[in-house]
Amino acid sequence: MSDIVELVDRLGHAFLTRDLEEALACFVPDDDITYAGSEAGESATGREAVRELLSGLFARPSAYTWQATSATVHTLPGAAFVIAEADGAEHTADGTIEPFPYRITGLLSRRSSGAWLWRAVQGSEPTSPCSDLQC
Repeated sequence: MSDIVELVDRLGHAFLTRDLEEALACFVPDDDITYAGSEAGESATGREAVRELLSGLFARPSAYTWQATSATVHTLPGAAFVIAEADGAEHTADGTIEPFPYRITGLLSRRSSGAWLWRAVQGSEPTSPCSDLQC
C-alpha cells in the first residue's frame, strides 16, 4: 500500500513543480488513461488529451499540490483502486500558500516491474456539510 500512497504524492509533486513529463510518467505508458480534476472542464481521456489538459493546468499562475494523509486501497490481481484524503495547497505567484482539503481517487495498474501507475485518476475538493447551509 505504501507504493500506492507514494504514487498519489508523486503526482502531487509533479503538479507543484509543473513537470509535465513527470506527471505523465505517473500513468501507464499506453493511451488508455484518464485525468479528471476538481473543476468543470478538467477531464481528458487519452495520452495526448491528458498532455494537453495538464499543459493548460501547469500554465496557470498558481501551482497546486497535495500530500496524502490517509488512504483506502482495494487490490485485485494487477490492479488497485485508491481513495486518498490529502492536504492540498495552492502556491500563488506572490509566494502565498493556501491550504485546502483534497481527495484523490483512481484506478492503478501494476506493471511487470512491480511498480504501480495510474490508469485513471480524479481529484476533488471535499466540502464541509455546512458550506452552503447555516449550521
